[in-house]
Order: sequence, then C-alpha cells, then structure tokens
Amino acid sequence: MSLPERLAAASEVRSWTGSIPLHYEYTAGVAGEAFLRGLKDGKILAGYCPECGSAALPARTYCVDCFSPTTRFVRTGPIGVVRAVAKKETAGGETVSFGFIEFPGTKGGIIHRLLPGARAGSKVRAVFKPRAQRAGAVSDIVGFERAG
Repeated sequence: MSLPERLAAASEVRSWTGSIPLHYEYTAGVAGEAFLRGLKDGKILAGYCPECGSAALPARTYCVDCFSPTTRFVRTGPIGVVRAVAKKETAGGETVSFGFIEFPGTKGGIIHRLLPGARAGSKVRAVFKPRAQRAGAVSDIVGFERAG
C-alpha cells in the first residue's frame, strides 16, 4: 500500500453504536459513615481504639497508633482549639478564614470555616445548621465560632 493510500485509510472515521453501561457508587466506608451520621445528629465523632485508648479524627477503621481495628466512635469536643489559619479573599472581596481545629484527647482534627472572631489559638465550638436542614455532610457545620 502506498503512502497516500495508508493516509487515506488512517483518516477514515470509525465508530460503533451502542453503549457501555457504567455505574459508580462510592461509599464513605464504615468510619466515614459513622462520622457523617454523627454530623447529622450534631456531633463530631472520632474513631476510638479499645486496645490503646487512642481517639482519631478523621475517624478511621484502624488505630493510628497500634493498628488495631477501630470498633467504636466517640463524641469529641465540643470545644476545640484552632491550630492553624488560612485566609482567602472571595471574588466579592470578602475574606473567608479556614482553620485546622484540634480537639483535646483526639489525634488529628478537622479543617473548616472559621466564623468572625475565631483565630489561631482560639477555643472554638462547631455551629451546626438547624436539625431539619442537616444532610449528613461536612456542610452540616456552618463554621466554628469562638467559644466564650
């Protein structure tokens, strides 16, 4: 086959009709589901290890210290401490602050929006949406306000 013939053959559009059925379903997993159900109930839950007594946030299925299965989830907080802050200016010129919040007795923490008055080193508490508006998502927390 000559070069022009090969080029002509290569430029032919080939197609087929039909469909490829694809269905994806992602779950939060056992620990993630417990955490999200807790948010719907207005609680922040950490994974608890019965072997060594360690609690971790985000909740995990295995202990970060001894690698034993995490079989319980415990309420953490309600008061946490802002350990780091990042600020972002929105297109409308508003400055939004986000913080990394640690809770006493819990390893790790949560990153979320800080409400006015909360800053690095502040003690804060979660402000949840009204119960009827919660969906079991991180957005169930409006933000963290400075605790009195």
